Amino acid sequence: MDLRGKTALITGAARGIGQNTAQELANAGVDILGVDLNADDLQKTAQIVEEAGRMFWPFACDVSDEAAVRQMVSQAEQVRENGFDILINNAGVLPSGPFVEGDFSTWRRTVEINLLGLMALTHVALPKFLARNSGHIVNIASIAGKFGTEGVVAYSASKHGVVGFSSALRSELAGTNVGVSWICPSPTRTRLAENVSLTFLTPLVEPEDVARAVRKAIQKNAIEVFVPGRVRIASSILPALAPRFSRWLLRVTKASRGWTTARQGIQV
Repeated sequence: MDLRGKTALITGAARGIGQNTAQELANAGVDILGVDLNADDLQKTAQIVEEAGRMFWPFACDVSDEAAVRQMVSQAEQVRENGFDILINNAGVLPSGPFVEGDFSTWRRTVEINLLGLMALTHVALPKFLARNSGHIVNIASIAGKFGTEGVVAYSASKHGVVGFSSALRSELAGTNVGVSWICPSPTRTRLAENVSLTFLTPLVEPEDVARAVRKAIQKNAIEVFVPGRVRIASSILPALAPRFSRWLLRVTKASRGWTTARQGIQV
């Protein structure tokens, strides 16, 4: 897709990957519809986008609320006559800690935001893309969506769902001009990964690296993108070829132990 003159709707746009993606796309000539829980939190993102010479519109929405999602999309279409060309489902939460010790309402909320919210917004946007026979959907997944690890059981479940949903939807849309890509980053330097110890198997990546991957995925209609590319081996290829060895490697390197000990709650 040629990005110049397009409009993208980005959830979780107030900070981190969402904010950096807004900047990356604005620099490529894209206007931005930014969505977050609190519209006031989008002021910095608005400034960044407008400094790049593009338009920005802020919207407050809880993506896990289906009615709120429909209302937000309707409002977005009122300020942008032709709606939007690109949907980037980035909003998410990352609570951590032993599964049995956490309150189940936290794990339920994780799935509601990370997976069901993403599906609900896609369900609203997709008919409009199909009517124009044009559009692109990018879903932010995770390497935890390819290989489940300790400490992030509910998060991993939600991101496995994102990968499965994205893969199935891409197949369903074959033959149309609506693309679907999903991005699987290693832990990213945002507040969601603060105070979590990592290893060489789970390198810390910068949000701007993920943002560049999003831009390239849209331009090239990429399918599944890992950030950095080398984590595909540890999180996808090796588990498929040697599952027992992968589990052993995970255990001896304590690659995911940091999530168990972090015990972070839902950050919004």
